[in-house]
Amino acid sequence: MFNVHGRWEYSIESPTIYIKVIGCFNREGIQAFTKDVFADLAKLPPQSIEYAVINLAEFELVTADSLAVATEYFHGVKARGYKRVVYIQASAVAKSLLEHIWRGSDMDIQFYDDIPGYLAKHPEHLYIKTWL
Repeated sequence: MFNVHGRWEYSIESPTIYIKVIGCFNREGIQAFTKDVFADLAKLPPQSIEYAVINLAEFELVTADSLAVATEYFHGVKARGYKRVVYIQASAVAKSLLEHIWRGSDMDIQFYDDIPGYLAKHPEHLYIKTWL
């Protein structure tokens, strides 16, 4: 077993979870992230989160062995009642990988180049601007 690689921060503001992923992730990092998030989401009523907004500005990469874990997590999001997942500032490589992971899922996936672009389309989330 390897040490956890990757850092994350998140804020749950029902019906939205805001997530920042930072650095490089390995399998153990993805597993620790999902365990951490699931523990907090379990405290909420079922299907109370409908939207995920993920800031990738400080994300670097994932290892090949972590992709299966990430794909499983992403596909479980729809089963848990999410309606939309938004990615902010995804690199070209990350965007291509995410588009591949979500292909065929029928999930509403959106990409924004930056936080101002996202907030222009979703002004109701302006209160989270300093956190994103």
